[in-house]
Amino acid sequence: MGAVLSAAPATGAGSFEERCSDMDFVDRFRLGMQRLASGVSVVTSCSPQGRRYGMTATAMFSLSLEPPCLVVGVNKKTRLGGMLHEARGFSVSILSEEHQDVAEAFAGRIPGVAGADRFIYGKWREDASGLPILDDAPAVFVCEIANILEHSTHYLLIGSVSDVYVTDGEIDPLVYFSQEFTGVVNALPAPLPLT
Repeated sequence: MGAVLSAAPATGAGSFEERCSDMDFVDRFRLGMQRLASGVSVVTSCSPQGRRYGMTATAMFSLSLEPPCLVVGVNKKTRLGGMLHEARGFSVSILSEEHQDVAEAFAGRIPGVAGADRFIYGKWREDASGLPILDDAPAVFVCEIANILEHSTHYLLIGSVSDVYVTDGEIDPLVYFSQEFTGVVNALPAPLPLT
């Protein structure tokens, strides 16, 4: 096991608010979260006027199977976060390694590309409800908004899944690890030599 950079404060060592204002604690939290590899998806929606919105998400998970529901974390400061309360639904397109440029574009990491211009990256089409979906995504979940919960800087967007598209073939999933988008094979450390 690697060296411990800094031990977390003992339980009761200051209030939650005091620990959160301590940048050393926040930096350790951020560093700890960088150790978690997360799947990558693009969440999209449309305004009632038909304007398309989207963002890269690494905080998405299945909430329930019966009924099929999922949850996505959405930063309130994003354009998507700003229009959620007027949207009827959203889609979640799961990304594979070949979609790294899509992830970068919708994460705002390509200079000069913002808003609806992000949709020039990837092969997008509209589903029957008019939501943008990534045509060659390994899987796409089309959702109606069941609930929007607010916590701190983010919304927890709960979607009731109304349709699922799944592609055939092998998939090399795109993951977010240590502040980088990468394929699963690339995220693994080199194997130790046999002795």
